[in-house]
Amino acid sequence: MSFLDPNHVLKQFGVYGTQDVADLGVGGGHFALAAAGRLEGGRLYAVDIEKEMLSRLVAEAKFRGHTNIHPIWGDASRPRGIPLADATLDRAIAANILCHIDDRNAFAEEAARILRPGGKIVIIEWNEGSQGGPHAKHKLSPEVALSIFGRHGFEKERDIDAGEYHYGMILSRN
Repeated sequence: MSFLDPNHVLKQFGVYGTQDVADLGVGGGHFALAAAGRLEGGRLYAVDIEKEMLSRLVAEAKFRGHTNIHPIWGDASRPRGIPLADATLDRAIAANILCHIDDRNAFAEEAARILRPGGKIVIIEWNEGSQGGPHAKHKLSPEVALSIFGRHGFEKERDIDAGEYHYGMILSRN
């Protein structure tokens, strides 16, 4: 059995170098810390609505010697809820966050706003039939996720391996 490995996902997603990347709903920071280590000259914006999560992430980043993590207190599920300018990012990470959001359309709209044209987002969510994770009523299928993001100018580029319990897909912004 394989579980979700941030480094494996980020390698498939092509996070590296001088890219500007945001982890939307950073939570414990597993993806943010892994991405920060892959960026040389790029910035990692760690976005979360909970200040405590951001404080913990900043402390862990400092401990690991990451100087490229920029914490942002914001709400990715609300229009203009992330205090970043339009078309700021090359990549965005949405890992296990859609299952916690009521207004998923607003989230997709906000992601489209902050990504540059041609920018990409990786969607990682729990498989509907998998044990663990959020309650079944909060899980969403890849088809539903693609439909939501498709309404906001995203097209599916490809699926990625996200382990046994999750699905993953890379979407490009038109």
